[in-house]
Order: sequence, then C-alpha cells, then structure tokens
Amino acid sequence: MRDGYAYRMEDTPVIGETGERERRKIGMIDNTDLIEQTGALERLSDDDRAMLAKCGRRLGSTLCCVLRHSPEKIGVSMDKQGWVNVSELIEKFNISNHGKKIYLSMPVLMEMVRTDNKQRYGLKKEGADLMIRCRQGHSIPWLEMDFRKIDPPAVLYHGTITAFLDSIMTEGLKPMSRQHVHLTWDISTAMKVAQRRKSQGKPVILEVDAGAMAADGITFYLSDNDVWLTDCVPPKYLKEL
Repeated sequence: MRDGYAYRMEDTPVIGETGERERRKIGMIDNTDLIEQTGALERLSDDDRAMLAKCGRRLGSTLCCVLRHSPEKIGVSMDKQGWVNVSELIEKFNISNHGKKIYLSMPVLMEMVRTDNKQRYGLKKEGADLMIRCRQGHSIPWLEMDFRKIDPPAVLYHGTITAFLDSIMTEGLKPMSRQHVHLTWDISTAMKVAQRRKSQGKPVILEVDAGAMAADGITFYLSDNDVWLTDCVPPKYLKEL
C-alpha cells in the first residue's frame, strides 16, 4: 500500500500498431484489502441485500451524482481530488434521502464498491479515516483530479449513436458536461457505452488514432478503473468503424 491506496499488478490489454493485442503491466488500484479491513460485508443484512436488489441502480445513480457532480446537494465536504469521508457521506446521504427507500450504511456502501461492474469507486485511507470517490466522470469545475499521465496505445475507441455522428465528425469529441472525453481500450466496451443510448439512435463505434494524437503533443490520462481520458479529440483523428 502507498499513498493510502492498495495496488495490484494486472495484465492490461494494449492495442498495438498492427491491431493485435499485446500485454503491458500497469499498477492498478484495488479496493479489496480496504473493503476487508472494514469488516463491513460480514454485517450485510438480508434487508440490505433486498434493498440493493430492488433499488441498487437508483442508489448507485444517486451516489454517483453526489460524488461526480453535486456534493453540495447533501452538504458533504469534498477535496480537490474528489475524495469524501465515508462516515460523513453516509450520515449526510441518509439525511438527504430520508423516506426515499434508499440508504447507505458501511455494509451497503462496501458491497456497492465491491460489486460495481464498472469499478467506478475508489477507496483510500487518510489517517484513521476511510475515504471514497468516483474514479472519473466528474463535472465539478474546481476539481484537480490526480490522473496518471501515460502514453496511450496506438488505437482507442469511443461509443456513440448515429444521432450525434455528424456533429462529432465535424467538431470532434468534446467532454460536454464532464472534464474529459472518455475512451476505451476495446470495441466491446465502446459498444456497451453506445448501447446505453440505443433508444435514441443506432450504436456507432469510432476509432481514435491515439498514437497520432500523442505524437502531436495531446495528453492522455488513465483512470484507476482503466478508462482513457483526454481533453478533446479533433475530427482528423476519428474514423467510423
């Protein structure tokens, strides 16, 4: 553990010049040890499981809204890297959402962190306190997230829909309400992103010439949950697949 994080070394796919998958070792931040240290999962009740099964998606959406966009909605303190104190978060979240059939407790929150299929949440210890944040996707203008600057693979991908395609190919990819454009390692992940809006249009995958962008001096970051980030993607680096 260093800087309050637990790290693990994980094989992570990189798309090479030839389009074949290569492997590279990258230090990934892992929540497992910190979750276990709380002992909270042993206290997860049947009522907690029932609430998560019925309302888990709404609870996760509400929590991400607080951690990514609006901490002031519940009055929780957040530092410039997006971290909030878990105890304060639980207390103020429950006050704000009283009577709405969703709630947080240490067992519920640790189960959400453990089972989140996008690994959106990061944990760290700060002295005796446990802290939590969303790993990317923020719109809060004063945040100064400590993302890792790293050279990207030659090719990355972005999922969108046909309704947005003309403007993207004219103006490029922009972060819109977020701080960064989000890109993925692989086509399958990009397709999952695009399919979230399939009711608005046909999913489309864009290939991003990340190698050329990097060669032209454009900076890339890698979030703790393996999402590639950059400020924008000009149209000349985009190709529809």
